[in-house]
Amino acid sequence: MRVADYNLETVGNTSLLKYHKAGLFCSRKCPADKILEAYDRFKEWASNPEMTVISGFHSPVEKECLRLLLKGKASIILCPAREIGHLRLSKDWESTLDEGRMLILSPFTEKRADTRTIARRNQLVADLADDLYIPYTTPGGILAGKDGPV
Repeated sequence: MRVADYNLETVGNTSLLKYHKAGLFCSRKCPADKILEAYDRFKEWASNPEMTVISGFHSPVEKECLRLLLKGKASIILCPAREIGHLRLSKDWESTLDEGRMLILSPFTEKRADTRTIARRNQLVADLADDLYIPYTTPGGILAGKDGPV
């Protein structure tokens, strides 16, 4: 699927879509050694003002990445698996949006995420990302899918 096939609602700096983007996926359950490896990578990303990370930032590991990115210098593209009209923006998100380092985008009209919207969101992230970083996928989980990750 091409990005043009999505009808995207956006909040924030849409020019971030033009930059090189690292996509992030990680299963909810992740071994400690993989978490530690990922954390080191996230710290590097956060300190790099030329870095742009795209993800749903939903799993615990992805949420930790978002937390570090919000405190750092990197840019963030957040893709929730639901519509964005009713998202509550934290103060960290608002300041990052004001700095032009954040974009929130979604093709959804659903108010709640479900397995269908999560799968479609993951496909959107994969379509928009130039590279993917996947610290861990649970065998047989959503990320593993039938044909491999995402």
